[in-house]
Amino acid sequence: MKAFRILFISFFILLIGLTGVGLGKSSPTQKAPAGKKTPDFEMMKEEGPIEIEADRLSYDKEEQLYQAHGNVTVTRGDFSLKAEHARLNAATNEMVAWGNVVLNEEEDVLECERLEVNLKTRAGKVHQGKLFLKGQNFHITGKEAEKLGEGSYRIREGSFTTCEASRPPWKFKVRELDVAVKGTGIARGPVFYIKDVPVFYFPIVPVPVKQDRQSGFLLPTVGYSNQTGPEVKTAFYWAISRDMDSTLFLDYLGDRGLKEGVEFRYAFPRDTTGTAKFYFTDDQEYDGKRYAFFIQHQQKLPYDFYLKGDINYVSDRFYPRDFEHDLPENTQIDSRSLNQLRSVLFGGKNWEQFSLLIDAEMFDNLTLDNNDRTLQKFPEISFYAHPQALFKTPLFYDVALSYVNFWRKEGVRAQRADLFPHLSFPLRLLNVLKVNPDIGFRETFYQVYHNPVDERNRSKSRETFTTGVEMSTEFYRVYESASTSKTSDLLNVTRWMHTFEPTVGYTYGPRVFQEDLPAFDATDRIPYRSEITYGFTQRLLGKAEKDRVGSGPYEYLRLKVFQGYSLGDPYITDGNGKERYFSNIRGEVWMNFNPYLSFRGNAEYNPYRWDFETLDGIMKVKDLRNDTLQVEYLYTRDKIQQLNLYTKIKTIDPLYLYGSFRYNLLDRWRVESFYGAVFQAQCWSVGLLVEDINQSPNGTQKKELKVQVYVTLLGLGSLGHKPRLMNL
Repeated sequence: MKAFRILFISFFILLIGLTGVGLGKSSPTQKAPAGKKTPDFEMMKEEGPIEIEADRLSYDKEEQLYQAHGNVTVTRGDFSLKAEHARLNAATNEMVAWGNVVLNEEEDVLECERLEVNLKTRAGKVHQGKLFLKGQNFHITGKEAEKLGEGSYRIREGSFTTCEASRPPWKFKVRELDVAVKGTGIARGPVFYIKDVPVFYFPIVPVPVKQDRQSGFLLPTVGYSNQTGPEVKTAFYWAISRDMDSTLFLDYLGDRGLKEGVEFRYAFPRDTTGTAKFYFTDDQEYDGKRYAFFIQHQQKLPYDFYLKGDINYVSDRFYPRDFEHDLPENTQIDSRSLNQLRSVLFGGKNWEQFSLLIDAEMFDNLTLDNNDRTLQKFPEISFYAHPQALFKTPLFYDVALSYVNFWRKEGVRAQRADLFPHLSFPLRLLNVLKVNPDIGFRETFYQVYHNPVDERNRSKSRETFTTGVEMSTEFYRVYESASTSKTSDLLNVTRWMHTFEPTVGYTYGPRVFQEDLPAFDATDRIPYRSEITYGFTQRLLGKAEKDRVGSGPYEYLRLKVFQGYSLGDPYITDGNGKERYFSNIRGEVWMNFNPYLSFRGNAEYNPYRWDFETLDGIMKVKDLRNDTLQVEYLYTRDKIQQLNLYTKIKTIDPLYLYGSFRYNLLDRWRVESFYGAVFQAQCWSVGLLVEDINQSPNGTQKKELKVQVYVTLLGLGSLGHKPRLMNL
């Protein structure tokens, strides 16, 4: 906990440190010829002139009154009005228009039977009007309305919706509605209708008219769990400033009680962005106070340095199971597959040929009640010199230098410094064979503390070297796409190129005494190596038509297979004492026939057992309708065997079905299943989500069934949240 406090306090120290119209005189003309345009006359010169066109146009100089009839058009700047008739008083700036009046202000449109407006203030009255606000697709009607100013209206006895149908699927009927196009609308006494049936009454409702972020209550989420009962989740969105906002949560979780939360988001100058989430509940089912916080942060520092953080903390090891949706996506994956939470705060700088990285890593093992013996890296400092020429010679060098402080509350601790420079001499023989011999020297220092075998704090070191050579070549062939090739036509590929690159290498590292050193990771135990490695890499590249943008070669498929044979220590010694000198056959495959098919996979095959040691893969298939199927398979011998399925299917045009299925093959246990459907219309959508969580074999996870309904009204917001499955 102490280490997490240090990460948390460090983050906030860094964050705080950043952180209308007048009318002039016209010509003395009394009457304009029919169908002609009147001369421009100035009205507040800084606002621009007004132009009037009509079939018949007259002017009474004594009354300063313009009258226009037939196909009337009045324009001034972004103000444009069309009507059958109009009358303009130049002395008072008052204009009356009637007969199929259409008023355009920027992209917003007002239609009415009669409009009375002051051209200077743009205030007036509207009779039998229809208002369309393009920014949020709002359609507003009213028997009577006041035009309060530019882009501002008050509607009485009206209705509003974001649906474009003459008989909309939903609408709000209001007693009074104030609309400020560049602000917020307020509806008083609205009644929500589905078709023509009243459903809900509200005393007052804020309407998000403008496209910018606005503070206000979000629609609640309603659900049910057979374990804890009904759930209601409410939230308030706070648009703090242009670069900050926050969401405050208050949820009722049935028998568990109340749960509070706050999410804070920021986007400051100098590429400083982040999200901080905090949750708290006095859980009546757990019988105790529970809390969690998740912070993600990144920023650029002066002199091209950078800082990033991903800090995750939960009060107890069962929190990720009970409140999984609180966790960020990557953290959620780690808690499922690795049973751990990882927090990291790191920063550094990248030069053209060098890199500096400083980070602190903390691990929370969710299988343990406490993490006093869990090993942490706090901090780790690494410096890299990337391969580069040595003093303008054919030789190349690279250097890896690192310092790590291994810390835990109980058990062996140590500080380790590791220096590993390399020297190589790449060359090409006969312009065909690539050869790269190299040699590296390694020096590792330790300062060991709290060793129960030797209570004295001791300094230790280890010296060794490694050398080797790698040889490779490349074969390729280009294929012209056949005109009848459906795959080539689908991907718009005119030529394919297949490459084959075999590789063979040898590495030697002497036997070194290291049994008295602590063992924290692979760096602390370097095997005696006299190893031959061999393998190949294949690629399939496609070239699109020359006249298309981005027509360079694109890699559609890559396959890499490799293995090693040890002339030194065996890779493993099995239970019968037999030494195994052939390594596992390792393979990697990458396929990207987007947007239709993509696949990522890797495997290790044991040549002695004739079985896989690991086998992981993710395949996603899509079609032109955006139907999606994603299959994930995770396998590690005797540890993990898991199958995950995700799908989204479009049935009839507006209806989508989706689902997921997670199954533990090792324990023969269905972990959970999600099922749902969503109906998406032009101005609304409604969805149903069912979460079927199965009981775990050890009983730590109870069987639970959750049901959630979510509704989205275009331009107003959502009741509930669309599941991540819909983003496949």
